[in-house]
Amino acid sequence: MITSFLRLMSLASIIVFAAESVAAAATGSITGRVQNVVTGQYLNQARVTLRGGDHVTFTDNFGTYRLVGVPAGPAVVEFFYTDLDPVVVNLIVPAGGVIERHVDLTSAQRYGRDATAVKLNAFVVASDKETDAQAIATNEQRFAPNLKNVLSTDALGDVLGGSVGEFLKFMPGLTADFDNADIAGVSVRGLGGAMTAITSDGAPATNIWTGATRTVDVRSMALNDISRIELSKVPTPANPADSLGGSVNLVSKSAFERSGRQLRWGVNVVGNHEALTFGRMPHSQRDQLEHTILPGANFDFTWPVTRDFGVVIAGTTTEIYNEQHFARTTWATTGTGGALAAASQTNPYLQSFLLIDGPRNISRNSFSAKADWRVMRHGVLSLGHVLNRSTTRIGALQLTFNAGANGTPTLANASPNATWDSTFFRGSLGRATITNNGTAQLANQKSDNTNLTFRYDDGRWRLESGLSRSESRFKRRYWDGGFFYQTIATNSRPIRINFLDIAGDQPSRIEVFDATNQPFDWRDLSNYRPTTTNVADTNTINLAGNGYVNVRRRLDVLPFPAALQIGGAQRIQRLDTNPQAINLTFNGPANATAEP
Repeated sequence: MITSFLRLMSLASIIVFAAESVAAAATGSITGRVQNVVTGQYLNQARVTLRGGDHVTFTDNFGTYRLVGVPAGPAVVEFFYTDLDPVVVNLIVPAGGVIERHVDLTSAQRYGRDATAVKLNAFVVASDKETDAQAIATNEQRFAPNLKNVLSTDALGDVLGGSVGEFLKFMPGLTADFDNADIAGVSVRGLGGAMTAITSDGAPATNIWTGATRTVDVRSMALNDISRIELSKVPTPANPADSLGGSVNLVSKSAFERSGRQLRWGVNVVGNHEALTFGRMPHSQRDQLEHTILPGANFDFTWPVTRDFGVVIAGTTTEIYNEQHFARTTWATTGTGGALAAASQTNPYLQSFLLIDGPRNISRNSFSAKADWRVMRHGVLSLGHVLNRSTTRIGALQLTFNAGANGTPTLANASPNATWDSTFFRGSLGRATITNNGTAQLANQKSDNTNLTFRYDDGRWRLESGLSRSESRFKRRYWDGGFFYQTIATNSRPIRINFLDIAGDQPSRIEVFDATNQPFDWRDLSNYRPTTTNVADTNTINLAGNGYVNVRRRLDVLPFPAALQIGGAQRIQRLDTNPQAINLTFNGPANATAEP
């Protein structure tokens, strides 16, 4: 039996091989390279399509493409690359052979019809602070003992609100972790903020938000007292082993970076494109009108008082307003009553639609002072302190339209029953609810960082040591802020909801009717009854103490550059959080409304 099976398999293989040979004899292949003729760069991921069939391929990293199994004879091939003009090529494909065709792409609008002649505008080479700053950063990268990216804070010019987070998101290798519109933290290699250490002059930072985690929150940190930012992806033996992906070190400005005094200052206004008005607009956090175009100011003063002593003082204040809009749909695959019993994975219906509008204000105030003192010929003692204070105010209004999961009305003889298709859903009376959820948040964040370092280097001996203390406190206030976190109310009488003109998974129109088949005004608070409210105050503390000593001796007795270094470090960190949650249920009269 096994022998017969093997014979059948052998025969099938011979038949398949013969069929493939015949097919190969009737087809051919097209290959070549695609490049931008102006820049001379071969293009990766250029799309190559054979007209009249389903043959589609993309170029590789070297700009090479291959179309195989193309029917022999005339062929029309299209080449497309974003922002360049598409090209159509007519070819004759030989049976069983390969034709090679290289293609040059260009853009007539940008480069002109004659792509081989490119006329450049006149330019002047000048030295400015951005160029000089980047030269310093590049030089540090070149001679770093490990794999490191360095970016000067002057390289990008002015950054929105002087925020460290807004700057870090432009650094190669870093991924910004967003909290709605705010950049809360960063991560290296996608491992998350908890696995990415952030230090200031080598001292661990403790900025914290909400919970007791290892993630360093950057939204309260200012940029104007920082000279450059270092991203280390490969640690050295002297680096703490507390980061899987890498670490970020904020290098503060030093008085010895300059030969003379320098004062830099600036004023700014920040506005959101949805609220570009000098008038006042409603803000749901405090239920009042507030300005949305907000001023800010910053300064930094570097003063080398003498050859051996100098100070750096910096400060910033800023406030940013932004709108946050969310829309979320929920599609149900099960239901009861009437037509809803036929719902399935392949035939779902739109059950609920959530709308959120959440204006947010974040104000940041920062002050730093640093003194550098050359206590001996080759030794410098530095003492610095940074204070960061931020306040975040959020007021979100949430409306959830839930059409229900039952297709039959709750009242006798009420109509209609629920019906739906991919473009609409018409609900049944009494099965729908509208939840009006108003939230308010007030978050205070502050941190104090003190860092004392001493560095001695005479060419043979190098001593690096430091002591630091960092304390961060976060308080989310509701109860003592004078408001509830959440206040929830629902419709006070039976209703039905219609989702109409559904396109792109969202309804273009929403209709709400009461038991008398009259329109229900969902914007009127008197049509809602309060149900629950709650508060959830949170107090979180992050305290870190750090000390280290590294001694390095150059070894001149060896015929090649060598050195021996020993050192030690100790870090103590304490995380403490004290959450408080209180839930209240409204059991008042049935005719009570949510009207203030």
